[in-house]
Amino acid sequence: MANILLLQHHSPFSSSHGREALDLALALAAVEHNVSILFSGDAVYQLLPTATHADFKLKAYPRSFALFELYDIHQVYVCQPSLQQRGISVDQLSLAVTALAPVAQAALMAEQHQVIGS
Repeated sequence: MANILLLQHHSPFSSSHGREALDLALALAAVEHNVSILFSGDAVYQLLPTATHADFKLKAYPRSFALFELYDIHQVYVCQPSLQQRGISVDQLSLAVTALAPVAQAALMAEQHQVIGS
């Protein structure tokens, strides 16, 4: 079983990168990999509660983060400086995550067999 970290960097509003990373995480977990996810930069917006908007053309895929538990994805992290830069607190997020400082992020990456950026 490989330790794989998925780095999410993209906003949920500008592209399909977040949805594709979600699909990849679930697929990797389904074949028994130990998957971790780190949201940083504008990807922290994926963790905010979603609402249905008629003019928002992308499917509200962040609701599917509830599947993490089913797929045994328990290591979900968020970049603390990214939250602070955007004025977001961990309490506002729709998913239970662990906020990591840059030093802890580097340690997390060092524990992985593979790191995949999206």
